[in-house]
Amino acid sequence: MKQIFSIMHKDILQWTRRPLYFISSVLLAVLIISVVGNTLSGATDMPFGLYDPAAVSSLAKRLNDTKRFHVFNYDNLAKAKEDLRVHKIIALANVSQDPLEDSVQILTEGHNPLIDNQIAMGLITALTSKASNLSLDISTASLYPVKVSLRDFITPGLVAYLCYVLAAMNLGFSWIYEWMEKTYRQIILAPNGLQAVITAKTLTVTAEASMVLWLAMAITSPLSGFTLGHNLLSLAGCTLISTFTYTCIGLTAACLLKTIRIYTMTVSIAGVALMFMSGVVIPVEAMPAWEQFCARLFPMYYSADAFKGAMLDFPCNYNRDLMVLLIWACSGLLISTILLQRRKAQL
Repeated sequence: MKQIFSIMHKDILQWTRRPLYFISSVLLAVLIISVVGNTLSGATDMPFGLYDPAAVSSLAKRLNDTKRFHVFNYDNLAKAKEDLRVHKIIALANVSQDPLEDSVQILTEGHNPLIDNQIAMGLITALTSKASNLSLDISTASLYPVKVSLRDFITPGLVAYLCYVLAAMNLGFSWIYEWMEKTYRQIILAPNGLQAVITAKTLTVTAEASMVLWLAMAITSPLSGFTLGHNLLSLAGCTLISTFTYTCIGLTAACLLKTIRIYTMTVSIAGVALMFMSGVVIPVEAMPAWEQFCARLFPMYYSADAFKGAMLDFPCNYNRDLMVLLIWACSGLLISTILLQRRKAQL
């Protein structure tokens, strides 16, 4: 136990003496939650033209209410089409001025399918409540209606991804470099030294990564406008368990890959693949069957599910998520211990 606390004390001192590393870690987390989250949740201020000089419809209000469009009203249809051509607006709604003909023509510039999809999402939001003047009798309903924005829905997945990034990167860099230190080798060769090093390192990295993530969430939540929820105890538990799991996985990867260059490249590529496969961008149920199978094999899917339950109060299976994460953590510790015992014999 004394060995564990001495190693943890040494690691924490090194961490506090490297303020730039701490600042850069927090900045990375803030950027991913804020910038990437805003990008994935879609455009929120698209310049949208509306030609309805006689005010036949209430479309302008409906479009503004979606918080996705910034509506420009036109009295001249030719001028509106010219602005669309030169990208001053990204779409144009041409409302028929015949009171007997309830129709709206949506014109887009046509070269950017991503913009077209964003427009479609916004228009569905605007039109899926019964219109007062236009005969657009489109409506939607939900079995479990909740008031959750797309930004709120995406953020728990990003938080799960950050648990992976902060834990794996912190563990990999510190472990690979310190394994080569003479003093570290002396500790490892001492009785029960290897077990003490593994325990101290995983606990320290878990605590450091969790602290960075909590600070980043506290900073970005009021700035980006997403909710942290009211179940802060569950949020803290999800963070600690997730970062611990990815710390153990990172330790296994560091033992296998051995060099920081290969480790960084491998972990970075794997992290991006896992993020897109875990349901952060699109629901897992909408993926091809083989991707759904892979997503449910890896821990990030279960981290994201637990964070959605903690932050959004969504129905989730905490017992299943915890069990899968702990299985991955124990597997990582077991494999890394076996590999390190072999390397210890070679020292």
